[in-house]
This record gives sequence, structure tokens and C-alpha cells, in this order.
Amino acid sequence: MNWKTVIREETENSGIVMFPATGKKKKFYPYVILPFESRMSVAFQKSVIAALTKLLKTELKQATCILLPEAKAFLISAFAEKLKKEIVLIRKRDYHVKGQMVIKQEKAYKEKKRGDIFYCVGLNPGDRPILIDDMVSSGKTMIGIIKALLKKGVKPVGIATFYERSDGLKNIKKETGFNVKAVARLEIIDEKPGCFIHTF
Repeated sequence: MNWKTVIREETENSGIVMFPATGKKKKFYPYVILPFESRMSVAFQKSVIAALTKLLKTELKQATCILLPEAKAFLISAFAEKLKKEIVLIRKRDYHVKGQMVIKQEKAYKEKKRGDIFYCVGLNPGDRPILIDDMVSSGKTMIGIIKALLKKGVKPVGIATFYERSDGLKNIKKETGFNVKAVARLEIIDEKPGCFIHTF
């Protein structure tokens, strides 16, 4: 099977759970337990590398490192190693050191008045990162990271997500001016995941 078929089939075999959501109109948020968060076959892992390599072909030539949230670091490690790129992590741990990047963000599926706060101490002056996440839904996480990067004087050479759903990409463009590339769009159809690979 080619990488598109592997990604589509394994994604569409994922389960769905309902989380409490913010706002008065929505009581629950459908959360797809993707292969990234459950079990990734060897074929899926190879497909992730193939997809991201093709999606970010131009950006990878310019990038000095790959920037990603800590929980997703394992997703990109093989990809980064193959391309000889360093990984810089965004973490929830506050190191209380001068110059650390502070990122404030809200999540669509949490009922909290205040969003999570993330920190990054690994970026160096002159870094040209590619920012990668596994999923963009509302776009709030990515927006917070991009704004923090720009405030620190770091401009990403590329921004990508493996999956996108809802209006997240439009929201990011509106709030930051950056276009985000995505491998696939995730939809929930008849209470099951639907995976639609983008053309790139």
C-alpha cells in the first residue's frame, strides 16, 4: 500500500470519545483517538515520514530545527533524524530561566477559564524552525505558539500539522497571517472518523 492508503485506513479505524467542551452551545467535544495516541504500525510510521517529507520539501531546505510540543515529540523524532534536523521542545515545565519563551493558549475541549501555559528554552538566536503539530482544530494552540515566536524575534520558515479539522487553519491565517500546511483533513461522518488526504 502507498502512504496515502495507510494513513487513511489507519486513521479511519480510530475510535472516538466525547470530552466536555467550552461554550454554552456545545456540551461535548468529539475527540478522535488517532494512531499517534494509541498504536502506530510500522507502515504508519513510514507513511508519516513520507508525507511530511513531501509536504515540507521546500521548508526543510531552509530550516535549522523542528519545533514541537513535548507530547508529540516522539511523532517526529524519526522524521527529524532522517533529515538530520534538531528537535526543539515546547514543554509545560517552567524552568524559571531568563529568556525562556512563554506560550499561553486555550484548548477547545477543556472547561477552563485559563488556558495552559507552555515554555520553550531551546531556541537560539538565528534559528529558523519548522513548527509541526499532530492536529489543528480551533487553531488556538498554534496561534499562541506563533505569537510567542514572533515576540521572541523568531520567524518560522514553515508551519504544518498532520491533521486539520474545523476552521483552525483559517483562524491561524486570520490571527497571525501564516499559512499552515496539512497532510489530511479529519471529519466525523456518521460518528466515525473520515480522513481526506490533501493534494500536495
